[in-house]
Amino acid sequence: MQYTLGEMLNSSVEKYGSKTALVDENNSVSYQELKQRSNKVANALIGKGLKKGDRCAILLLNCCEYVEIYFGLAKAGIIAVPINFRFTPTEILYVLNNSEPNALILGKEFNEYIPILQENVPSVPIDNYICMEDPPEGANLLEDLMANASVDQANVEVNPDDPFFIAYTSGTTGFPKGAVVRHNSLLEHYVLLTREFGNMNEDDTALLIMPLFHSNSVWLAQALIMIGGSIFIHPSKMFDPEYMLSIIANYNITGVSVVPTMLTMLFELPEKTRQKYDISSLRLITSSSAPILTKTKEQTIDYFKGVKVFEGYGSTETGVVTVLKPDDQLRKVRSIGQASLLKKIKLLDGKGETVPQGDVGELFVKGGGVLLDHYWRNPEGTELAIREEGWVTVGDMAKVDEEGYYYLVDRKNDMIISGGENIYPTEVEDVLAKHPAVLEVAVVGIPHPKWGETVLAEIVTKEGQSCSTDEVKEFCSEKLAKYKIPRYYEFVESLPKTLTGKILRREVRTKYWEDHEK
Repeated sequence: MQYTLGEMLNSSVEKYGSKTALVDENNSVSYQELKQRSNKVANALIGKGLKKGDRCAILLLNCCEYVEIYFGLAKAGIIAVPINFRFTPTEILYVLNNSEPNALILGKEFNEYIPILQENVPSVPIDNYICMEDPPEGANLLEDLMANASVDQANVEVNPDDPFFIAYTSGTTGFPKGAVVRHNSLLEHYVLLTREFGNMNEDDTALLIMPLFHSNSVWLAQALIMIGGSIFIHPSKMFDPEYMLSIIANYNITGVSVVPTMLTMLFELPEKTRQKYDISSLRLITSSSAPILTKTKEQTIDYFKGVKVFEGYGSTETGVVTVLKPDDQLRKVRSIGQASLLKKIKLLDGKGETVPQGDVGELFVKGGGVLLDHYWRNPEGTELAIREEGWVTVGDMAKVDEEGYYYLVDRKNDMIISGGENIYPTEVEDVLAKHPAVLEVAVVGIPHPKWGETVLAEIVTKEGQSCSTDEVKEFCSEKLAKYKIPRYYEFVESLPKTLTGKILRREVRTKYWEDHEK
């Protein structure tokens, strides 16, 4: 698709200028205002010396301004680097020093990080720290920069195949990988997205719950802008299922994107509470990041009567790969669905040969809306992910049935999905292994009624030494984001291993999943 995100927004403004584009708890922004404010963001950053191809990192909670910033960067040809606000300062430093941004836009909640970032991130001068509120000495206030910037389109030639953002995904070695995604592949993906998930259109108002550093929310926000819809941006606070119902009722929400844990939490509410709200405006629910447990799926279909429920499987690198549609939710339990529009899928064995139907193979995808161009400064990761003729893999293992429905069998490198957040055991193990009393450790996901999975560590201590659960948790707290810290610990005599000494996580995990639905 030979089109840029800036051109897409301008096109939508021509058709929907006075219509509401974005709403949050504090603001309402029309399409025309979104265009004007994104132009100001672009010109303000150019005024700070940024040029096409430079990077601008973003460390913000959910708000309308986040979307304005994304479009402003797109119009200036500056590459966005959204940062997971749940990261610890150490993790943030890694992303910043890997991407080497020339500016950092950050919310007031993160102003306290500025001194340590100044000391350790040489690519960002102090006057390119751009704050939403209360800037420290030397930094700038975004609204002040925008007030002095032109409202006209930035004088920058942005091409459809230019990079739009670098999306950092958790890495199996403990370091995130930066997936570089271009304008045109995103727009191709949005055509697929709006078509496959209930034919979203200009009459839809979507509730955006996931954080705006997450690809899911980037996709939903920009796809809705492309087709003239409206978006209510959920604040970045602890998810409250009753609050979700109140938003649906008060803002006539027609579509919502969730992770399965949110549905599980919804059905923990008393039925009397759920019945308080008029949710008759809702027509679409899309769930992603992990499969919905069968019990939760049955509850969802029963409660949201007449609402079409979709499940999507994909990744930051591949976009949406498969879709399980409403009519198949109970007919194809545990399936991730069929190949989505414009996508081709193949399952290969270790020799690169296609596996027979019903056998397990590594899932590869190619076609329209595949997003990964390359991993930023990571040629080895790029070579592993992008194979001959453009086939892309993230290492997931799957099988396919006679009707072309796919089933995930194992997740990439033992990844844990807890409440929709990806957690990689190696990263957690690397931290735990640094504890002076720890000899060996295996980190796995175990069943959890609310989060789907939670993190457990089995630890072998050094001879003559010991450590307590509280001590290990405290050790992790300064080195890992809260959601990555193991919730449970088992101190064991030994861990299962191969003949070559490799710890067998699969054997550690199996005993915890007996009689549980994965």
